[in-house]
Amino acid sequence: MYFEVFDVANFWDGEPEGKKELLRLLTRDGKWLRWEGEQEDPNDPSKKPKAGCKDQVEEALLSALHSTNVVVLLGSGASFSAKNDGGPNAPGMGDLWHAVRDAVSEDNLVDHKEFDDLAKKVMGGLPPNDGDGKQKAGDIESLLSLCKMQIELLSIRSEYDPDFADRPWLEELVKFVRAAENTILGKVGFVGAETDLPAHWAFLKKFARRSPEKPRVKLFTTNYDLCIETAGLRLGVVLIDGFSHSAEQRFNRDHFDHDIVRRAASSTKADYLDGVYHLYKLHGSVDWRRRSDDVVIRSVDAPDDDRKPVLIYPRSSKYQEAFESPYLDMFAALQAVLREPDTTLIVSGFGFADDHISAPIWSAIETNLSLRLVLCDRGFVEHQKLFDEEAQEIDLNLAGQRAYQSKIARLVQQGDTRITMLNGRFEDLADALPMISGKTDRQLLQDRLEKLREGDGA
Repeated sequence: MYFEVFDVANFWDGEPEGKKELLRLLTRDGKWLRWEGEQEDPNDPSKKPKAGCKDQVEEALLSALHSTNVVVLLGSGASFSAKNDGGPNAPGMGDLWHAVRDAVSEDNLVDHKEFDDLAKKVMGGLPPNDGDGKQKAGDIESLLSLCKMQIELLSIRSEYDPDFADRPWLEELVKFVRAAENTILGKVGFVGAETDLPAHWAFLKKFARRSPEKPRVKLFTTNYDLCIETAGLRLGVVLIDGFSHSAEQRFNRDHFDHDIVRRAASSTKADYLDGVYHLYKLHGSVDWRRRSDDVVIRSVDAPDDDRKPVLIYPRSSKYQEAFESPYLDMFAALQAVLREPDTTLIVSGFGFADDHISAPIWSAIETNLSLRLVLCDRGFVEHQKLFDEEAQEIDLNLAGQRAYQSKIARLVQQGDTRITMLNGRFEDLADALPMISGKTDRQLLQDRLEKLREGDGA
């Protein structure tokens, strides 16, 4: 059935919940194959209906769950599945542009003169207005990058030029960057007690039954928010994230070498606790602060001169900042595990825009023959084409895809069976992941207690 889509909203807006049936698999023929197979044509019994990708995807995901090493990388697309009733929700880059614009021009929201004048001076121009006269979102990453470059250059000049005349401009840039970073910090702290996290909760639960005798599932994320931590708390799993269990939690990379065991008082035998994950936040977190003595602690207090946020803000210097602690420890862990044999890397919501993350992944694809990759993103297929429900196959179009995404897609076309490339959202992938059969006694007890809680709340 064909729908006219030019005046229709984004396809995904009409699908608020995760549905595995929305996933499409990239085939060697360069086609995006839908989940379900074609129905038989009663008017043409000789025509053989084309199969869907359901069996292939389920087999690949089941194999992923049973890999010796399971590595997960979640980008900003995964956080869009989190919902607050009435907002705020996970911000996109466009949202951050408008939020910073409003914050900088809070006394002049009619024409945003303060922000616009600075942006024009730094970037040479402004994004055009849309049909309603509202300014389109610009590239906040580029704007902050250019501001930081000018600050560095002007700071050097101010040291050596006794007649330095651009000090007011330098001070204005420093003030702007500080306001922008504080605004971004506030926007990404959207997860609270009432935030709905069905996809994160379901995703973690699918791995909870994995044998504790195997290496722990390693969760890497570029997101600053607390989606994973909050979902893990609700599910009752344990996240080892490099912080101590002391009253003031401090980061130490050695904590990733710790594990959690259960040992009866009457026995010397220790059993590994199930439902334990390693969490690595590659770009920092909203609840990390760096003290003046350079110690990183967990804190939700407002930033001050003695406790600065530990975030890699969106700008071109992300690569250089990634070589500072604690980020360096996170990236080193990612590179190390991607070299391990029998490893499956599951990537969702990550657009391969960050070369300091994309390059190690591509290097692992090139060198680790036992590496399997499951890559899921909703941007591989133009959403307008998804409205045609009868389209069993959609042609691959690499226009607009980033370089690493295109190279991975071409590997699929060349018959690299290690790669499963899916068009869909994080919540669709979470729905498609199979549940590992078999439960421990503790997992059975947890299920019973969960049913009791549901009954009490009904």
